[in-house]
Amino acid sequence: MPKVLLINQGSEFMTESVVANLRKAGIEVVVVPLDVVRIGVEQFDTDVFLVYAGDYIVENHTAIQRLKEYCQSEEKPICAIGYEKDIATLEHDIPAQLIAHKFIRPFEVRTLADALIKIANADVKINAKRSILLVDDDAVYLKTVLKFLSGKYNVTAVRAGHHALKFLADHHPDLILLDYEMPMMSGPETLEKIRKKPELADIPVVFLSGVSDKETVLKVMQLRPDGYLLKNTGKDELLESIRNFFISKKWQNVK
Repeated sequence: MPKVLLINQGSEFMTESVVANLRKAGIEVVVVPLDVVRIGVEQFDTDVFLVYAGDYIVENHTAIQRLKEYCQSEEKPICAIGYEKDIATLEHDIPAQLIAHKFIRPFEVRTLADALIKIANADVKINAKRSILLVDDDAVYLKTVLKFLSGKYNVTAVRAGHHALKFLADHHPDLILLDYEMPMMSGPETLEKIRKKPELADIPVVFLSGVSDKETVLKVMQLRPDGYLLKNTGKDELLESIRNFFISKKWQNVK
């Protein structure tokens, strides 16, 4: 039975409706205010953190930051319920790419349980290490990203497109992070060769780019990768982007 920690202050009628439907679906629900101590008591066996966004968010930056830090360190999913403007306020402290799912009001309460169960189950699967192929000719960057990812995922790093293709002849990773600009065989050339092989075509590929100007980004996305990632992305954002991708199967580009 998954456990959801519902964080809310106010909106009692809506909260009761949400709680009733979740419990009816077999989900354990604990409701707490946005309080560091109360959240700390319940957080360790929680599967999904569900924040009911409202006006109170503005006055509780410290507690929201603590919640974000905990969920990042323990790789726990955060979801949000609320009107669009209230969720936008929450995103001042918790960036959109860190929120696994947003339930914008009005929404069908009956569908909430199914979505949270799916997220909780995906989180369990993620705990079994996924495999990532990292392709980049920059040895320093490879070393840095390997350090970021190795504790969470099984990572294989290669420094050229043809090395990647050789590895893929015998392996089927869950995700490929592919440098856009490489000598000999560029990222686009490597992607084209991967896509031409039916047994590899379903592997998601995200381009790594050191350039963030609009023209370059458009050029990258015209090749239809699953997404792109700027090389100056920090560790926390990188980990959360990958984690959210494995949950939603959709890459949220970090700009």
